Amino acid sequence: MNTTVLAGFVGVAGLAFADSAWAQETPQSQPTEIEEVVITGSRIPRPNLEQPTPVATVSREAIETAGTQNLGDIIAELPALSANDTVRGNSDSFGDSGGLNFANLRSLGAARTLTLIDGKRHVGGDAGNAAVDLNAIPAALVDRVEVITGGASAVYGSDAVTGVVNIILKDDFEGGEITVQGSGAESGDGREWAINGLYGRNFNSGRGNVTATLFYDHSDQVLASDIGALKNWGTIVNPANTGPADGIPNRITVPNVLTDYLDENGVILDWNTFDIISALTNDGSPVPQAQRLGTNSFAFGQFDECETCTALDDYIVLVPKTDRYGTNIRLRYDLTSNITAYLDAKYVRSEIEDFVQPSFTFGDYFIEADNAFITPEIAAVVAGRDITFGRFNEDVGVRRNDITRETYRAVAGLRGDLETGFADFKWDLSYNYGETRNEFRGSGTLIPGNYAAAIDSVVAPDGSIQCRVNVPSAQYDGYEAPEGLTSDTCVPFNPFGRQNTASAIDYVSHDSIRTHTITQEVLSGLFNFDTSKFFNLQGGPVAFAGGFEYRKETSENINDPFVKSGLSDTAPQPDAYGEFDVTEGFLEFNAPLLADLPWAYRLSIDGAYRYADYSTVGGAEAWKVGAIYAPVRDITFRGTYSRAVRAPNITEAFLPSSAGFFSVTDPCDVDNIDLDPDRAANCAAAGVPANFNSNTNASIEGFSSGNPDLEAEEAKSWTAGVVLQPRWVRGLSFTADYYDIQIDNAISLVGAQDIIDNCYDASGGLDPSFCSLFTRGADSNIDFIETTFINAAALTTRGWDFELAYTRNLEEIAEANPAMFGGLRGRLTGVLTANKLEELNFFAFADRPDEIDVEQGEIGDPEWSFKSRLTWQNGPLALTWATRYEDRVARFDVTPTPGVNTEENAFPAYVPAQTYHDFVVRYRIDNAPWIAKGIELFAGVNNITDKEMPYGLTGNGASSTYDLYGRQFFGGIRASF
Repeated sequence: MNTTVLAGFVGVAGLAFADSAWAQETPQSQPTEIEEVVITGSRIPRPNLEQPTPVATVSREAIETAGTQNLGDIIAELPALSANDTVRGNSDSFGDSGGLNFANLRSLGAARTLTLIDGKRHVGGDAGNAAVDLNAIPAALVDRVEVITGGASAVYGSDAVTGVVNIILKDDFEGGEITVQGSGAESGDGREWAINGLYGRNFNSGRGNVTATLFYDHSDQVLASDIGALKNWGTIVNPANTGPADGIPNRITVPNVLTDYLDENGVILDWNTFDIISALTNDGSPVPQAQRLGTNSFAFGQFDECETCTALDDYIVLVPKTDRYGTNIRLRYDLTSNITAYLDAKYVRSEIEDFVQPSFTFGDYFIEADNAFITPEIAAVVAGRDITFGRFNEDVGVRRNDITRETYRAVAGLRGDLETGFADFKWDLSYNYGETRNEFRGSGTLIPGNYAAAIDSVVAPDGSIQCRVNVPSAQYDGYEAPEGLTSDTCVPFNPFGRQNTASAIDYVSHDSIRTHTITQEVLSGLFNFDTSKFFNLQGGPVAFAGGFEYRKETSENINDPFVKSGLSDTAPQPDAYGEFDVTEGFLEFNAPLLADLPWAYRLSIDGAYRYADYSTVGGAEAWKVGAIYAPVRDITFRGTYSRAVRAPNITEAFLPSSAGFFSVTDPCDVDNIDLDPDRAANCAAAGVPANFNSNTNASIEGFSSGNPDLEAEEAKSWTAGVVLQPRWVRGLSFTADYYDIQIDNAISLVGAQDIIDNCYDASGGLDPSFCSLFTRGADSNIDFIETTFINAAALTTRGWDFELAYTRNLEEIAEANPAMFGGLRGRLTGVLTANKLEELNFFAFADRPDEIDVEQGEIGDPEWSFKSRLTWQNGPLALTWATRYEDRVARFDVTPTPGVNTEENAFPAYVPAQTYHDFVVRYRIDNAPWIAKGIELFAGVNNITDKEMPYGLTGNGASSTYDLYGRQFFGGIRASF
């Protein structure tokens, strides 16, 4: 772990324990009365450290001084969360996930993390998926975030398999506040700015309060090519490699990995051999193609310089340009002395500019010898050979996805107290309606039939260039017009160079519009009470909480009519609609068995049970038990054991058979065939030729579908931990919690790669249940895959969570020890949260435990990670030092393979440990004459040591845990009135 940070906390601990020497001489402060609060681990009001389930918190201060308005990135810095599903994690997806921002606990999937707002559900952000888009909850609205990192289905219901992220919004505000801030990297990348206003006031003698927030924020687009450590880095086959287990890396990471088979100007290829004949310039002049220095794959290699190759990083959007604005209004009114009405309503709109690489053709079209665009120069180079071409259609444009995401949500309810002779009840009855509308405006997509007709152009009898389909005299015997033509008049399109007119581009491409509508309705009732009026255990009254919930979820995906017609090169997707409803009831209790006894300062047990009746899977049960035991007030032992459930979401259950594209690695390829002992024999039995070089860089067509017969997945999890709060070191607490989660009957889309691997890696011969789900063409390349969702997977994880926290007024230490600490002033607050990951295993098929995917120690899932924050505040001045650490991780698949040294698969084999340091300074001017309450100025530097992104990674997915930009600066002003 990082020694600098540890040294800082050792210093703080030393200061804390110096305090212990005089603790007996200093009058003890009276215990602070703790207000009744409901923390995320329970519906029963009690302080965090007095419950059996550990809860981590992201404070308002940490959110306001993060230097970004990206709530997903802020939360993902907690060691228990993964960055896999943040905006960067979801980037470059070729789908609907551009700009989406999900919480993902324990790297077990965003669908298994339940995100709540003030303890209540929130509508999902993507069609068919219940995961909440954190971009619909801007940081400007948030007061704090509480995270329970364990199964919580018994308390909160489905989707809380790995835990709950509960986002607490600002509420009951009095006065006004305006914040303006901006940030950007030293390199000029990653610029963001935001403005938000908060205003609240009490009315009717304090019986009511209205709090309103308005906000707007903007973030610039960032491409992979903008980041030096990512731009055009890739791997090539190591020419020094002599075979498996020779101690020499199979592949090495190098710069300038490009494709020489595809270029924006086109590359002329031999139709019969697929050899490169010539590259082209902008005006279509043939030039020799650059020679490779090394080979990545069939279509990619390393080059010294290549003006006629394409760099894919020019088209990889890591952070899309985003403009976001909206409002949130919260209203509270005390109808009587014990009944309060409340309303929480918001509207959030995000406008996202996303795109992927242009459409391309990769040897798909035969070019006739009489093609009008074959110049004498091209003819001379071709020399009578049959030709085709590889081309990125950049003149048509990138395939753009302009996305508008709108979220509407309103929660209305009543809460209050009810005093009876039996017990005093607190209750809450609410109705929650949420709706997400996503609109996708696409452009730059080809119409394959028109494209085929347009590039097959000839010189007509009148000397003009026309499409052969419109020139009968040029139509040879057996000629057939391309399939999928529109009714538009064909306009010739030149595939050589970039010389096409706007009318030609319009003819071969189209625009599209798709829409999603996701709705959620929730009617819920909650209550809690204790037995103090009629029954008390030795440790106090038994506390109960319970309630009911009725929830209905719908999802509608309406696709573009032209795309549905099948004339586009976008896979035709049918309209999709699905819905389900669930009725649930739960009961929770806390029984304080003993208190304030010798060796039993506190002993209590907890329990919860929930029953849910789904319209899809029927009945489902979840439960948990827990206990805490404190022999003395300074040390507490705690633990929980729970059974959690997750019902299938709408996509998993109802997705109609939908066309799509898959990217896979062919296990029968000569570079992969030795990675499993069964592959060689099985590939040969399937008819794949020896020394086969596959072409899997292009997308492979296929179909995916939902499965209405899915069952709810189940998880067993347990935690065991200790809480230390020594009386002789006031303000210090330390927690250590062990967790173990096992998910069985897990719902998973059988991955295209899993299907292919399980076909050929099966012991005793080919596995027909998987081999039947894909086909190979005449050239032996995989050309079609079919997938669906099944209850077959298993996931396991275990590890340790640690938290060290200390807060103290330094003047108290100085007064007690003036000789040593006489100059100390201010207040010191520190917290360090760490995770030690011991296991993270995915089993694509639970009944095949030998086919394991070990993730622990790979990129995104380090063995050690921590986040620390140390703040010193003295009057108007506050200084904060925050640090984040990610342990060394492997660039290769760490899953053990018999007889194979997987570390040889990559060089360098590891990403070194990364440590990031951030500093923030805040200064407050109270009662400024021009502002009633004052202003706060804040400025900071993130990644002050200018740690660069590790080279050769992708920048998205699991790699999004790393900082992109190097040193970044931010600052702003917050005015209160």
